[in-house]
Amino acid sequence: MIRNFFKWSFRILVGLLLLATLSYGGFHLWEYSTGGKYIKYLSENSETIPLESNFTYEALGKDIKKKQLILVGEIHGFDAPAKFDVDFFKYLHENHNVNHYIAEVDFVQASLLNDFLISGDENMLKQVLKKWVVIQGRNNKDYFNKYVELQNYYEQLPENDKFKFIGIDRIQDGDLLKVYLKKLYPNSTSKKKDDIEDKSIGDLIEELNDIYSKVPDTLFILSHIKTNVLYIEDKINREEVMFQNFSKIHKAYHLEESKLYGYFGLYHVFQYGINGKQPLASKIRQSGLYLDDEILSINMMMNDSYMVMPSNQLPEFMSDDGPYTKMPISADNMLFMYIVGIKDFKRMTPENQKSLIKMDGEDTPYGNSIRLNKTIQFLPVTDLFEMTDKGKPYVQYTVFMRNSDWAEPMKE
Repeated sequence: MIRNFFKWSFRILVGLLLLATLSYGGFHLWEYSTGGKYIKYLSENSETIPLESNFTYEALGKDIKKKQLILVGEIHGFDAPAKFDVDFFKYLHENHNVNHYIAEVDFVQASLLNDFLISGDENMLKQVLKKWVVIQGRNNKDYFNKYVELQNYYEQLPENDKFKFIGIDRIQDGDLLKVYLKKLYPNSTSKKKDDIEDKSIGDLIEELNDIYSKVPDTLFILSHIKTNVLYIEDKINREEVMFQNFSKIHKAYHLEESKLYGYFGLYHVFQYGINGKQPLASKIRQSGLYLDDEILSINMMMNDSYMVMPSNQLPEFMSDDGPYTKMPISADNMLFMYIVGIKDFKRMTPENQKSLIKMDGEDTPYGNSIRLNKTIQFLPVTDLFEMTDKGKPYVQYTVFMRNSDWAEPMKE
């Protein structure tokens, strides 16, 4: 009887393995055999160049002229996207008069980044990035150098052509916020240093409101910070916080006529629902800011690349020895994440190259296709993005990158 049990168990196991193999092979055969029209479209609507080169943005530039808010969504932890960010912002600044960079930082961090642009004080930059919400960007050469490059660019610009950072994220560093508030106290104040040190953030804001009662700009800053403190206390969803901050700053700074650039994590730039929730770009599109048809979103897809992750953020079987792990990442890995249709991009973009692709052309075959709207994952170790609003234009452009190195950690 035991022999029969093992015999049937073996047959069932073999049958399941055979079925899985046939399904796997059949899926790839289907994807390959039906990919012709997609590859044709991608090839005709893309600029493909070596990974270390810079795009001309020729086709993209024509669409940028029609839009006001340009959003880029990166996948954190890679070298190539950080370089793209610097090059693309320079292009936007020089060719489309973009003087505002909206970043995934809070209001105080953005204020200090603007101080860094003026001073070049790298210790200040280290403080900004110390508790940055993008954990891959803390203590990291590539992210640090990105801001250094932007500062070098800023420094050589004429005074009437400077740009500034805007931070719309929820409060990321309470210690940094407290230091910022303390520096607002005038030198002439009679308050002792110890008295200020012992006060809560709320008490500091109330006292500063009295001191700056006749200074509207500072009162706005204090009001804005207080609102963000309340967001934390009330546990307001981060995406809603980012939207409310964007909306408030957009109005207060009179940015209605300004062309704006935002660089965020991938999720935030999708213009329709993901997993039944509304990303930042979708919230802006549906708001009363008259930006519903004025947003251009660009997403990134990485293949055959490496990402940096703090080892303590990963399961033990996935982590390297030491504080950081160099993770192989590819959008065609069925174990962790497979984007249906990704092989079309690989067949169109050679190794060590990248493609900038217009996804919303008049002849796009993606409108009602399962391609790019479906993901497959056998091991649930990463979050999946499932498109809630099938067939809608989630992005207008995609940057597909192959063989990017990781964003390299600094030595501790």
